[in-house]
Parts: sequence; C-alpha cells; structure tokens
Amino acid sequence: VLQRAADGFAAEASLESPRYHCDIVAACDSRFLRFPVASFREALRDDTDFRAFWMTRLTHELRKLRAQCERLSLHGAAERIEHYIESEGNDGRLTLRQTRRAWAAELGMTHETLYRTLATLKRAGRINTKDEGGVLVLSMASARS
Repeated sequence: VLQRAADGFAAEASLESPRYHCDIVAACDSRFLRFPVASFREALRDDTDFRAFWMTRLTHELRKLRAQCERLSLHGAAERIEHYIESEGNDGRLTLRQTRRAWAAELGMTHETLYRTLATLKRAGRINTKDEGGVLVLSMASARS
C-alpha cells in the first residue's frame, strides 16, 4: 500500500500527466468523486478562489501524509498512538472519527495490539479515554480533558 486515504485525494499526482499512471484498489466500501481533468485544469487556471482552495487542500494533505510517514516509522505501538493523538488531535485531545479496527490498520498494527496498547497506556496514566455517545475520545494525560 503506497497511500491510505480517508476523505482525501487519490489521483492528484496525475493532474499534470497525460494519463492516469497508477491503479486504485479500495480495501473497503468507498465513494469517489470523478470529474473531467480538462475542466479541473481550466478551473485552476481561470478561478483564483478555486486555485487558492486547491493549494490549501494540497498543503494540508502534504502535512497529513508527512505525519503519517513519520508515525509509521516509529517502532512501538504506544509511540504511534501518542503521535496520532498529538498530530491529528487538538491540544492533546482526539475524537476518533473511525472504527478502532480502521484506526489500527491506519497505524499499521492489528486491532488486538491497538486494544492492548490503549489499555496499557491508560493504566500507566499516559492517556485518558472517554466514550462520548459511542465515540472514543482520547487525550494525553498532560492535556486538559
């Protein structure tokens, strides 16, 4: 897997290519928005608001992918979980917007490892967890809950 995307882009690297240069395999039920490349290029050229929006989205996507690469290079499950909370959350607090199983896959670990590591981190006082209406909220112990 070269790229994992949730609410992101799948073919932006082909925008300046004469043809799409890789394949997409969706590992789960997915929805894609497809549009003519000529119309997209025209909008980038002629619509300054759209161009600014696109540049902002690409910048955000780049930061997100860099954080993901950094996280996946970490060796321990605990380090990956804490990195995710810090980089994807706000002020050391993260509302998990996906299933724990999907999160484990994104972190590059089994869901069993995720569950065990969350319990270990909680017992060690490194993180706090709270269920808010069926949604898991995690926070670093040093952050305000």
